Amino acid sequence: MTNVTIRGIDDQVYSLFSAEARRRGVPIGELVTQIMRIFLEETSEKQFRIEDMDELTLTKEELESVGAPISFSGIKHLLIADDVDWETFDKYVDEIRKSKTVTIPNSLTKLQVLTKCRKVDKIIEAK
Repeated sequence: MTNVTIRGIDDQVYSLFSAEARRRGVPIGELVTQIMRIFLEETSEKQFRIEDMDELTLTKEELESVGAPISFSGIKHLLIADDVDWETFDKYVDEIRKSKTVTIPNSLTKLQVLTKCRKVDKIIEAK
């Protein structure tokens, strides 16, 4: 781990950030590392984003056709097709963020899918 000193941070921003770290029960350094990681992932060249749709169905073929991880954000209802297995899901779905519902096939478990989720209201298992 690297120890750093950062100068010039706005006092109010630091105070709010520090309070958020305490609320989450994590050290400030750990929260900064998480945010840096998210920033780097979002700015990487080989990442694709699909945002703000009412409904989207993902198939294995469609995920593989992009050839790189995809971030899904603001998809109200995301349906993952029956042909998507864990290997494909893990390789091509970077994250699912701010979705109302994500419907998953029997080939995936809720916990597997939740490892990629942030601010998802509900996981539904397909019947």
